Amino acid sequence: MSNPIQQWQYLVIQETIFPLNPLRITVESEDRQLAEVLQGKTVVETLNYLGERGWELVSIHSGIEKNTQVFYFKRPKPD
Repeated sequence: MSNPIQQWQYLVIQETIFPLNPLRITVESEDRQLAEVLQGKTVVETLNYLGERGWELVSIHSGIEKNTQVFYFKRPKPD
């Protein structure tokens, strides 16, 4: 009897801060509804929202563009 291999869902969010302009968040997800829900949220609101839904922040990197951070999340894939 073998154990099933854990499968994961991934989510990538790019956050860019423009001086004197609102925060811009770009969401890469297969879930279009999630992408729409996250638009307009602050970074803290986004992190809390995703954490409440089982997403775990696994990494943050500086983006290619100036003033940009990329957040990587994962959670177990539903059966």
